[in-house]
Amino acid sequence: MINRKHPSDVGLTYWSHLKFAWGECFRLICISLVMFIHGFIPWVWDWKYSDYIDRAKKRIEPQDDFRNRK
Repeated sequence: MINRKHPSDVGLTYWSHLKFAWGECFRLICISLVMFIHGFIPWVWDWKYSDYIDRAKKRIEPQDDFRNRK
């Protein structure tokens, strides 16, 4: 189902949501490259993915908090 109110549901405007989503997309591309290299060389960047997940949770928390207040 298409939810055209999604940006406002999470407390963002259309443009701020677009900026957030594209930023996450860029970060995912970067972490994918890091993890690809890590797959070949396991002792390189062994903390990066866990760090990425922790930071992603912190970036997403404000939207979850806004949604849960409704």
